[in-house]
Amino acid sequence: MGVQERREREKSVVRAAILDAARRISERDGWAKLTIRGIAADIEYSPALIYGYFESKEAVLVELMGQGFGALHELLQQARAGDAEPSVTVEKVGMAYWKFAFDNPVPYQLMHGLAGIPFGTEHTPAEVRACYDDFHEPIIALLEARGGERGEESEEQAELYWAFLHGLISLTMNQRIKDGIERANKLAERLVGDFVRGCQPELEKSKKSIRRTK
Repeated sequence: MGVQERREREKSVVRAAILDAARRISERDGWAKLTIRGIAADIEYSPALIYGYFESKEAVLVELMGQGFGALHELLQQARAGDAEPSVTVEKVGMAYWKFAFDNPVPYQLMHGLAGIPFGTEHTPAEVRACYDDFHEPIIALLEARGGERGEESEEQAELYWAFLHGLISLTMNQRIKDGIERANKLAERLVGDFVRGCQPELEKSKKSIRRTK
């Protein structure tokens, strides 16, 4: 191993140690309590060394957020694997998202609560965009299977699906759902099922509305 290669490997090890320490501290004390000095004390390095890798605490959090969305993307990809019917895939993606949130509550809260991280813009991180695509693409397939088009409607449906799930997750995490997680799990299953059943092309909905008024 050459000198340059060894240095790069050492930098990678230190960077990973910094992120691991930040994750431990945040899971123990909360993201708001995370500081560069706290990270340095945890791994017995100087704050100056930490700043050599990350310019601020926010930069550390952004990196952890990216890792969180990367892990979520892998899980959603697993849910999309195979050749299931589009409706089944949409439901599986929704429940995989739900499971990730409660298996990883602290990272999930960081991923969706860090101010200054853009979403829906040209500056959206690649990991976040990949997770959106994991929601959007199965819905495109579902709408096309039901005679719809892959235009604005599919984007709106994907955003609504994500919003519905995130809303229920947030209420559950903040203990706003009666009987807690057990009942919330049933509500999540109902949510994804109702969403799929209601996910019809607008043209078809209009036809049904006309038939009902006759």
